[in-house]
This record gives sequence, C-alpha cells and structure tokens, in this order.
Amino acid sequence: MAGIAHVAVGLAAKPLVPEVNVGWLILGTCLLDILWIVFWTVGLETSPAYHGPGAHPPYWDHSLLMAVVWSVLFGLLASWLARRSRRRIRIGIVFGLMVFSHWVLDWITHPMTALSPTDVGIPLAFGNSPLVGLGLYRSLTAVWVTEIGGTLAGLAIYILWRVRNKQPELTLEPPRPIV
Repeated sequence: MAGIAHVAVGLAAKPLVPEVNVGWLILGTCLLDILWIVFWTVGLETSPAYHGPGAHPPYWDHSLLMAVVWSVLFGLLASWLARRSRRRIRIGIVFGLMVFSHWVLDWITHPMTALSPTDVGIPLAFGNSPLVGLGLYRSLTAVWVTEIGGTLAGLAIYILWRVRNKQPELTLEPPRPIV
C-alpha cells in the first residue's frame, strides 16, 4: 500500500493485545518494508521498479513465502519477549499477524500502476514465481479512498477502545496506592 493504511491496521489491532504498546503493533505492520531497506542496503534486494540487469521483485521480504517466514519468526520473537505475560501466545500470534497483514494489503493493492507504471505485482516465492496482486491501486481514486478511509477506520477503532477503557470501573475495593 502507499503507506499509511499499514499504520491503520496496527492501530485497529490494539484492543486485541492491550498490554502491548501500539507503537510495536505499528512497527509489525511496517516490518516488511524495514526488511526491504536492510536487504537493499546489503545488496539482496533491488529497486522496486524491477529494471536493469540483475533486478528482480522483492523476494526476501515481500514474497508470500518470506512474508510467512518473517511473520512466524517475529511472532515467535514477540511471544518470547512477552514470556512473563500470561497472554504471551496471544501476543505472539497478533504480532505475527501484524507482520503478515503487510503482505495482504500489498496483495490487494498491487500492481500500483496509478502510483508507479512499472509496478508488476509481488512474488509468491523466488525465481520465476508468479507476480500477484488484485490491483486496487490502478485507480488513483482508490488510493485516496482506501488510504484515508482505512486510516480513519483504524484510528476510530483505536480511539473508541481508548475512551471505553479509560472509564472508571465500579469497585468495592479501596484504591491501591501508586508505587
């Protein structure tokens, strides 16, 4: 996607794991792009335009195969980091899903001919595997509607959850001292 809708998914996921900082969830949704930058820097990936000798689609970070691998690995890492939490398995699963949501959103939107006439889709695996994508972003109108609409929806879910959870609960116990 063009970018901000990935953030919206992280915001919308906050009610699923209230103990996790929303920044970590947003990081999870952007992780494949961060990996692309790292892999491009070390020479494993090429330009997203796929032109020139040796150029190829983003296999190591954005292919379906590697998106699944990264999702599982980072989900396991999140679960391990949350090992003191009773909900560590849930945290790991949600974080892994945040990583994988990036591929799903890119699959829906690529090829992005409205934004880049050279975009041909995202690979399923390595080599000559098919390049796939539903092509929602062939329309510049669709870019704006989904980016703004998705962001507003994710932000609304996050804000409504925050407002609902900030209301004081009725309790018969005296308040605990702040340590």
